[in-house]
Amino acid sequence: MKQFWIDLCCVLLLICVISLFFGDHQVSQTLFEREIQQFEEDVASQKEIQSPMTLQDTSDNQISSLMKTTSQFCVNVIEFFAKIFSDFISLFLLKIIYIL
Repeated sequence: MKQFWIDLCCVLLLICVISLFFGDHQVSQTLFEREIQQFEEDVASQKEIQSPMTLQDTSDNQISSLMKTTSQFCVNVIEFFAKIFSDFISLFLLKIIYIL
């Protein structure tokens, strides 16, 4: 049982690390920095500055949707075990109170 909990914690840690590397924040940050660099180059060369309409795709990619599904499944499993544990403790305390 101890090995199961260690494995579960390792899997959850791995999921968290993967979500950090494949998160949308890094992509957005890179695009933002490119726009800033382009703007600075335009200002330095005294070009006419135009405000381009950039559309950013905010839809989830396959890895992101897989991570969301996996993380939601893990949350549901943890909630299930927490509910069972909570009900067990409640039942145990209820029995003790009625015995006393």
